[in-house]
Amino acid sequence: MSIKYWSQAGIGLLVLVFSTLVSWYEGSALLDHTWEWRYSAPFSEIVHGSVTGTNDIVALDFFVYAAKFSPLYPGMMIISASYLFILVGFRLFKQRGFLISLALLGVNYLTLSYVISSSPTAGGNTLFWLFLSVGVVMIVAACVIHAFPYLRLKRSFNQ
Repeated sequence: MSIKYWSQAGIGLLVLVFSTLVSWYEGSALLDHTWEWRYSAPFSEIVHGSVTGTNDIVALDFFVYAAKFSPLYPGMMIISASYLFILVGFRLFKQRGFLISLALLGVNYLTLSYVISSSPTAGGNTLFWLFLSVGVVMIVAACVIHAFPYLRLKRSFNQ
């Protein structure tokens, strides 16, 4: 594998780890806002039933809270994870398999955008538009690359 591939993967991982840590920190404000536990702690309710104290809150709920009220770093998480999925998919699959995986990832993002489409928060609306636009771009890219043979992806990585 070439230095181009590993440098792209390394930068993508660094951005993903950084944005994950910042999102986790921003979401930890959920511990201070007890009135928000009912609406922003779905994983805690699945695990513990009802949330009665800070010890009942699961760490995944920090990401839900961060996505609802400060979506910049959760958005960076989505974009960097998408980039890493595309990079690994391009490396692992042949032309047809990569296009199928790209289209399926786009469909997953469209489904997620539908799930959060009725969010009453500004962060939820921002993530809705992010999921929608990334999903549409992925599906359109897969269709365009499949439809036009001269746009076929060339493996530029040294194998």
